[in-house]
Amino acid sequence: MKPSLKSVVATSLVVLVALGAIVVTRAPSPSLSPEVDLIEVPSGRISYRPFGNFVENGKSRSPHPYEIEVAGFSIMKYQVSRREYAACVAAGACPPVPTMGGDYPQTHVNWKDAHAYATWYSRKTGENWRLPSDMEWQLAAGERYGDAAPDTREMDPGRRMLAQYAAGTLLRGTASPALRPAGGFGLNSHGIADISGNVWEWTDGCMQSGSLHPDGTVRESEPYCWVRIAGGIHRAAIVDFVRDASVGGCAVGLPPDHLGFRLVREHAEAPEPWWRSLWQRMRPGQDA
Repeated sequence: MKPSLKSVVATSLVVLVALGAIVVTRAPSPSLSPEVDLIEVPSGRISYRPFGNFVENGKSRSPHPYEIEVAGFSIMKYQVSRREYAACVAAGACPPVPTMGGDYPQTHVNWKDAHAYATWYSRKTGENWRLPSDMEWQLAAGERYGDAAPDTREMDPGRRMLAQYAAGTLLRGTASPALRPAGGFGLNSHGIADISGNVWEWTDGCMQSGSLHPDGTVRESEPYCWVRIAGGIHRAAIVDFVRDASVGGCAVGLPPDHLGFRLVREHAEAPEPWWRSLWQRMRPGQDA
C-alpha cells in the first residue's frame, strides 16, 4: 500500500524538526515600553480583609481576614510621574490636573484619570496596562502593608470609630505630607519604590457592603464601584471622581495625604508556533 500524501508530509516534518532545519519557536517580542522599570512580583498568599461597610445582627463590624493566593504579575517600579502624565494630557487622552513637571509622582488624580492614563498608555505601547486589584496591591506592598481595621466586635459604634482612627494614626506615625521625588521613600522587599509612602495609589478594587456570620466571615456582600480602594500606609475607600481626599470624599478610613497611581502590565500569551496546527492536521494516523 502506498503511503498517503499526508503521511509523507508529516514524516518529513518530523525529520526536519529533529534535524533542527526549521525553527519551531519564536523569540518573545521585546517590550514596547523600555523606559518603564518593571518589577516582577511572584505569586504568594496574603491575609485579605474585605474592605467596606459590614454588619452582623444589625451592628457594624469588621470582617475577619482570610488567606488567599494571588497570582504573580508585573508592576511599575515607580508611581506614574508628572512628566509621564503630562504626555497623556498633551495627547488629549487625559484630563489636565495640577502639575509642575519633573520626576515627582503625579498627584491630584482621581480613579477616572488613572484609568484614562492606563487606556492611553496601552494604545501607545501596544501592551495591556491596568490598575492593580486591591489584592495585587497588598501582595506588592509586602511588609509595608498596614491594616487599620482592628477587631472591634465588642465595641459600640463610637468607640469602634475611635479605635480605627487610632490604628490609622499609629500606622501613619509622624510622616510629613510633603511630596518627595521618585525613590524618596526607598524600596520595599520586592524592589518597588515609594509604596506606602505619603501617596496613596488607586486600585481597581471596589468598596463592599454586606453582612457577616457570627464568626466574622462574610455572609454576603455587594461591590459599590463608585467608591474605589486606594492602597497606602493603610487602605482608604475614595469616591472615584475625587482628586484630593484630604478635603473630602473619603468614604471609609482616614483620608490620604495624596492620590496617585502605578500600573500593572498584563502578561502577553506566547503565540502558537506556526507549525503546530499543520502538524495536528498532517500527523500520521489522521488519515481518513
